[in-house]
Amino acid sequence: MIDSAYASRMNSDAPAATVSGWELGKGARRLLLVLHITLACVWLGALAVTLLLVGVQQVHPVAAWRAGLDRALLLVHDTLIVNASYGFIVTGLMFSLFTGWGAFRLWWVALKWVLLAGLGLALPLWVAPHVSAMSALSQAMSGEVAGQAAYTGHAQAVMLASGVQMVVLVGIVAVSVFKPWGARQAFRHWPRAVALGTAALIVLALAGNLWLQNVQLEGYRRLPVAAVDVGLLRDGSYEGQDAQAGFVYRVRVSVADGRIARVELLSTRDSDYARLASLGIDRLAGRARNDVDAVSGATTTSKALLRAVADALQRAPRREGVR
Repeated sequence: MIDSAYASRMNSDAPAATVSGWELGKGARRLLLVLHITLACVWLGALAVTLLLVGVQQVHPVAAWRAGLDRALLLVHDTLIVNASYGFIVTGLMFSLFTGWGAFRLWWVALKWVLLAGLGLALPLWVAPHVSAMSALSQAMSGEVAGQAAYTGHAQAVMLASGVQMVVLVGIVAVSVFKPWGARQAFRHWPRAVALGTAALIVLALAGNLWLQNVQLEGYRRLPVAAVDVGLLRDGSYEGQDAQAGFVYRVRVSVADGRIARVELLSTRDSDYARLASLGIDRLAGRARNDVDAVSGATTTSKALLRAVADALQRAPRREGVR
C-alpha cells in the first residue's frame, strides 16, 4: 500500500471511489502507512523473539531458566503479538474503507485479507493454547520438563506456528510492495452500509476481546486468595466454591495432620485451560498453607480454583484450643 501517484490510481482500469464515501488525504494516507508498517515490524520482531526464547531452551535446557523463559514467551505473545496483530488488522481496514484500494477490488488486496484472516484465526485457535500450555507446564513442574512429550509437543508447535506466521506476514508485506495483480474484472462494490457494518463488527470483536482480557478478566485475576494456616484446622474433608463468569468452581479439600492431603475437583470447566489449572492445584498436596501462585497460561481458571480451595479451608473448624 505505497503511494506512488496513488499507485497508478489503484492499479486500475477505472476511477475507484472509496467504500465508505470518505477518502483520506495524501498526508493521512502516509501516516496510516507508517503505522501499518510499524505494527507489521513489531509483529515480526515479536515472532523472532518467540523463536529465540524457544530455541534457547532447546539448545540450553536449564530447568532453572525454563519457567522464566516460558513466562516471558507468554508475555511476548499476549502483549506484543496479539496487540500488534489487532492494530495491523484495524489499520488495514482503514485502508480498505478510506482509500480506493478497497478490500476485494484488487486481487493483491483480496489476497492480503485472505492471508490476514488466516493469521487472525490461527492466533487464538492454534498458537495461544500451545504458548499457554508451555508456561503452565514449566511452572507447575518447576522447569523439570525435559523429556516430557507433552511439553516438547507444545514447544514444537509454537516454533512451527511462529515460523509460519513470519512467512505469511513477510508475504503480506511483499504483496503490498510489489502489487502483482490489478483489478478484478467481475468486481462489484459492496453496498456502503454492508461494508461499514462488517468493518464495525470486526473492530467491535477485537475491542471486545481486548476489554475481556485486559479489563474484566484482569480484574478477576487480581482478586486476593485468602492464605490459611492448615495446621490450625481439624482433620477432615471440606467443600468450597468460587464463581467466575457465571460458572461455579467447586472443590473438596482433605486435611490431615495439619497439611492439605488432597484436593478434589468437583466442578470445573471442560477445557484445556482448566486441565492446565489443575496442575497448580496438585501442588497444594502436602503443604501446610494454601499460598501457591496461580498457573500462568491458565491464570483465570487457576485463580478460581485457588479461591475455591481457600473458601473450603475457611469453612473448616479449628482444632480445639485454637482461636
